[in-house]
Amino acid sequence: MFKNMNFNLGDLIGLRFTEKNIKLGIIIDSKKDNFIVKWIWYDKLFFMDNCSPLFEELNNQYLLNETTYTRNLEHEVGCLKNLSIGF
Repeated sequence: MFKNMNFNLGDLIGLRFTEKNIKLGIIIDSKKDNFIVKWIWYDKLFFMDNCSPLFEELNNQYLLNETTYTRNLEHEVGCLKNLSIGF
């Protein structure tokens, strides 16, 4: 069963692929049903940033954006990890 994870304003969030963080972001808005992450870093090797200037341009435009996540939808938040827990 899906466990609703605790995501709060200002938390550092990792977008996971297998066991690796491929994007890092900060929660910039938090409401009862959803929250918004402003992505601040991405794994340049994973997203092929070094292959072409076009990849770099597209990655900066589309990967470092803001994304809204619905708290109770496992397929949306299941790949996120709260990296602020334990600090």
